[in-house]
Amino acid sequence: MTQNPPKLSERLIKSLSSRSEAHQWEKLMVKLLERLELNQQERDDAERLYIQLGNHISNRLELDRSKVHVYPQGSMRTQTTISPRGNQKFDLDIVVELSGSKYAHPDPEIMFAEFGEALRGNEGVTGDPFAHNRCWRLPYPYKPFYFDVTPAIPDVYRSTGARLKVRDPVTRWSPSNPEEFATWFCDRAAIRFSFQTLVYDSVIKANRNVDPLPDEKIGLDDILRRTIQLMKLHRDNMYWALDDDRKKAKPISVILVTLATHAFEELYRTRNGQFTSPIEVVLAVVEEMPNYIHTAAGKFSVPNPALTQENFADKWNTDGGKRANEFLRWHKQLENDLEQLLYQSSKTPDQDRIRSVFGNAGVDAWKESQPLGILGGLLANAAAGGEPHYLKAPIPTGSGGTLG
Repeated sequence: MTQNPPKLSERLIKSLSSRSEAHQWEKLMVKLLERLELNQQERDDAERLYIQLGNHISNRLELDRSKVHVYPQGSMRTQTTISPRGNQKFDLDIVVELSGSKYAHPDPEIMFAEFGEALRGNEGVTGDPFAHNRCWRLPYPYKPFYFDVTPAIPDVYRSTGARLKVRDPVTRWSPSNPEEFATWFCDRAAIRFSFQTLVYDSVIKANRNVDPLPDEKIGLDDILRRTIQLMKLHRDNMYWALDDDRKKAKPISVILVTLATHAFEELYRTRNGQFTSPIEVVLAVVEEMPNYIHTAAGKFSVPNPALTQENFADKWNTDGGKRANEFLRWHKQLENDLEQLLYQSSKTPDQDRIRSVFGNAGVDAWKESQPLGILGGLLANAAAGGEPHYLKAPIPTGSGGTLG
């Protein structure tokens, strides 16, 4: 009887364990991802600005401030931001929930247009508002981020099935539940796995010869968020130089978040205590996430877990298979890149392998993680026969999606 070949995660885990590399790669991944997320100062600045925005909208629409509820959604709410740095900006999603008698039964087009007008009057700070299907973009020209601002109103009778509804140019109103989705995600991201302790003599001896990375204080314990950051970053690197047609079909963030969270939750339910390190969970989540794409009668479905009648993959069913095929291409490429990267030593990896997953900023972070900082990274690169980083074209990254 022919046995099935071992899964990717099983092969990598065996290799990492035999080389005592799992912990080193975990710490290095955290350092790389920290370089590319919204820092606390930027978060505080964004929060200050969206509070100011709420005051401005309240005045322009002549609403009591209590009737204008402003809060983040998407990656800022779930804490899975990934920044391109350079000349790219953070994409921050903001909801402005409008209530009161004026918004009991408004026309969606009138409501949306009036809201856009209310955003004006402070262009020196926000830049000119630009309309999308459901939101208005405020570019904030002097900030490292822009806001996609979605006006929403209460759906008192739950006509769309959700607590809120937003303007949609095709259906007039569309359901929206950013707070419920964020709660669903954050509850699961708070899960912490229990890990086995390796007791093999060979592993213990090998660990004595592993140099710790300097000044690293946190591990990969926030596994779900780090996994999603890793996937978003890899996706954005992969699609950066591709043509616009393929970029439009790339996997959206909310689908990555939903699939990864389902996989993470199921792994905790069925295999908690069976892993020996967080990086093993990351690899298993990546491997299992396609299993949560539903198919029936030739249709794809990734239901919103907080609003099951909403299908995040609805566009997969109307584009001739482009988005579904791009998801499969991206997922296969992610597995291939992780496999090629993690089969190497964390001390002297090929920089192109780091770049394929983390981008150019990831290479810089790896160099700084070396015992001698940038010099150590350059020496290691020279020893490995690599090309200096300044000869490589930078690969900007960024994140997208609404709820995710």
